[in-house]
Amino acid sequence: MSVPQEQQKQLARTLVSSLWFPVFFVVGFMVCYLLPFHAPQPRDMSLAVVGQQAAERLDTSLERSLPGGFDVTAVPNGEAAERAIADREATAAYDPAHGELFYASANGKASLQMLRQVFAPIAQQAGQRLTTTDLGPTAPGDVMGTGLFYCLMALNIPPYISVMMLLRAELTTRQKLGALVGVGALGTVIVYGTALSLDVIYNDPTLLLVGFLLTQAIAWVSFGLVPFVKQFIPGVAVGLFVLLSLPSSGGAIPKELVPGFFQALHPIMPLGQAVHAMRGILYFDGTGSLGMVLGLCAWVAVGVALVLLNQFLVRRRARAASSGEPVAVTDHGGGYEHEDDGDVIVDPSFEAPEPVHHRTLAGSVTDGSGAAVPGASVTVTDSGGVQVARMLTSPDGGYTVRELPEGPVTVVASASGMQPAVDRLTARSGRVERCDFLLDTEEGSRSVRPSRAGGVLTVGE
Repeated sequence: MSVPQEQQKQLARTLVSSLWFPVFFVVGFMVCYLLPFHAPQPRDMSLAVVGQQAAERLDTSLERSLPGGFDVTAVPNGEAAERAIADREATAAYDPAHGELFYASANGKASLQMLRQVFAPIAQQAGQRLTTTDLGPTAPGDVMGTGLFYCLMALNIPPYISVMMLLRAELTTRQKLGALVGVGALGTVIVYGTALSLDVIYNDPTLLLVGFLLTQAIAWVSFGLVPFVKQFIPGVAVGLFVLLSLPSSGGAIPKELVPGFFQALHPIMPLGQAVHAMRGILYFDGTGSLGMVLGLCAWVAVGVALVLLNQFLVRRRARAASSGEPVAVTDHGGGYEHEDDGDVIVDPSFEAPEPVHHRTLAGSVTDGSGAAVPGASVTVTDSGGVQVARMLTSPDGGYTVRELPEGPVTVVASASGMQPAVDRLTARSGRVERCDFLLDTEEGSRSVRPSRAGGVLTVGE
C-alpha cells in the first residue's frame, strides 16, 4: 500500500524539523573548527623590528616566504620593541642586531613554535643563534597558556544551557531573568575561586566583573532572541556563541593564526572580548581591556532591548485581541511556542503547559476508521471571515490554535480525498476548547465536541 503524497510530505517536514540542528552542527563544526584550525599560520601578525632598513629587508623576505603573514613596523631600539609588546601594539618583535625575538606567551603559547620556525633561519643567516624573551609569561598554573580560555568556556556555554532549562520552568519572566543573573553570578564565583586555587590566574577582583558580564551577555541575548527565532534558537545561539565564538576568541589558538574572518570577529564576539579583556588585566596592566568590557556591556544591552521589545509586542497583541481586532496566529502543530506568566513568549523546545490566560482551540482529525489523518488542513476564521490561523495536523492528527480572538470563530478541517468538515464555536478565556473532526471520503464528515455539561477542557486537566 503506497503512502499518500501528503503524508510523505508531512513525514519529510517532520524529519527536517527534527534533525536540522544536528546537521547544522556537523556542517558548522567543519566550517568553524576544521577550516581555521587544520593548518594554523600567521596572518597579518603585527611584528616590530628594530631599525628601519632591517624592517624593510625583513618585510620583503617574509612577504616572499609567508605572503600576508606579518604586518611589519619599524621601531628605533630594543626598548621600543619591548614596549610595543607590553602595549599590545605588536604580537612579536625582533632585534636583528642581537638575533633576539620578543613575545608574550600570555597571548597564546602556540605562536612561539611558529615564530621560532620563522626566525631561527633568519638569525642563522646572520651568523647568530636565535634567542627568545618572554615579556608576558602566564600565571604559574597556566603552563600551556590555555587555562584562562577553559575557565571562560565554563562561563560561555552554561548561560545558553540555563536559558534552555529555564524555558521549561513554570516561572514568570522576571523569575527566569533573575535566575539567569543568579546562575551567572554563582558560576563566575565558582570559576574564579577554582582558577585562583590552581594558580591559573592572579588574584584580581576585576576579573569577576568581566566573567559575570560574559554570562549575562550570552544569557540575555539568547533569552531575548527566543520569541523572534522560535524553534531555531538552538542553531542561532550555538552558531553565535559556540561555532563562531570559540575559533575567534584567540583562547585555544592565537587569533593571529586563524583566517581573517575569525580575526575580525575577535573584538566583536563576547568570548573574544572576555579573553582579550582578562589577558589585558592579568598581563598588560589593563591595556585594551576597557573597550572589550564596554563591548560586553553592549551585548547585555542588546539582550535587555530584545526582552523589552517582546514585552511591548506581546502587550500590543493582547490589547488588539481584547478589542476584537483580528490577530494573526501561526501554530506549528507541535506547539513549541508558549507564553509564560510574565507575558513573554519563550521557546522551550520541549513539552510546555498551555497558557492559562488565552483562548485556545485543540483537537484531532481522524478518518472513518478512527485512524489519525496527519497533514490535514485546519483553518480558523473570525466572525468577519478574516483568517486568523491555518496549519497542518501533526503525525498523530492533532492541532492546537492559541490566542483565539473574542467572539465566534469558524473552523474548517479538510484533507485530500475526503469531504471537509465545518464547525462554529466560541472559546472562553483561560480555557482550551476541544473540537475533533471525523472526515469521510463521501458524505458524513463532521465535528465532535464535548458538551458544556461535560465541561470544556481546562489547562492541566
